[in-house]
Amino acid sequence: MRPPSRQQIAASENDLKNNRLGLMSQTQIVALEEHIGAFQARMSRFVQRSAAVAVMITAAVVILSFVRVVLLPMAMMIEIAVIGFMIYMAVDFSRFVQQLSLDRESETVRIVKGRVSRGALRIHPLYYTLRVEVQHYKLLDPTLLKQFAAGELYQFYVLPQAGAVIAAEKISEKSAYYLA
Repeated sequence: MRPPSRQQIAASENDLKNNRLGLMSQTQIVALEEHIGAFQARMSRFVQRSAAVAVMITAAVVILSFVRVVLLPMAMMIEIAVIGFMIYMAVDFSRFVQQLSLDRESETVRIVKGRVSRGALRIHPLYYTLRVEVQHYKLLDPTLLKQFAAGELYQFYVLPQAGAVIAAEKISEKSAYYLA
């Protein structure tokens, strides 16, 4: 009986050797630093744009409430919703970037084995979601999502704080014997 064949996803053989020991390779650390820099730039653009949109919405609501098109309680609810959404997204972005920074500093990975399931519950502007059995993990690179087949067994190397998959191996089960 042959050992199961492995397909590497988003990693070189050196990366996988380090990941199997629970460590990130130097190339993965550099790639993670690039992702963190890109996310911080996107976060600052988001904060600037959302502040501009909030100012425009506030101005429109104030004008509409002065001309009695929108009642004051409705105007207050609109403002609370806009400001609440801005705060939630800014905190969520900041928390995710902070988790990535902590993972970069620790240089460790967690090993997870499981089958990829169809569908994801949460869509986020910074990452894509991959469902592995009953858990959800994040993918920083959108091209990785197409490389995973539903129902297949994989060994994932996940950043412990952020829950982001940095590498994976597909474990083929074709060499297993089945009873007829």
